[in-house]
Amino acid sequence: MTALSISDLNNLNPEKIYNIKTFVLNLSSWLNIRNDLNVILQNPIKVRFDSNIQAHLSSRKGIYMFFVEPNFPFTPEARYLMYVGRVISDNTFKKRFYDYVNAIGNRNKRRNIQLLTNLWPNKTWVYYYELDHLSDDEITAIEDNLIDNVIPPMNNKFKIKEAVNSRSIYN
Repeated sequence: MTALSISDLNNLNPEKIYNIKTFVLNLSSWLNIRNDLNVILQNPIKVRFDSNIQAHLSSRKGIYMFFVEPNFPFTPEARYLMYVGRVISDNTFKKRFYDYVNAIGNRNKRRNIQLLTNLWPNKTWVYYYELDHLSDDEITAIEDNLIDNVIPPMNNKFKIKEAVNSRSIYN
């Protein structure tokens, strides 16, 4: 299926014009990111997000992150963290990403998923950290910590009062 453009998405949802131009760069939030994540989140599996991503995914539990990598013609490389998610015992990466793949070109998905899966074809990558050795609660705690303190623009469920709905932040 062909990806939807920003014009397509704005026409679908005229009540909410999508204008992703700003990232929340909050040092005080960054200081709350767990110090042990540099040990826990090592050696991610990097996979290009496209309609074939499921063939390259694990069936293990873990954390995944969507990044936009524009491949600018200079160094250092630029990467933009757009979304953090988790897979726990009741799900698998393949099942979870089935939903994401079905959002490509689909006008009937949640708005943040429409944006995440359509706006940056061939520039979107998923980094997956296999965490089978952790409990579901531990994986969920890592996800919550990252979302609340990095504030990725496509996440919309925050636990702390300082972080509000990311779609509101970025529009």
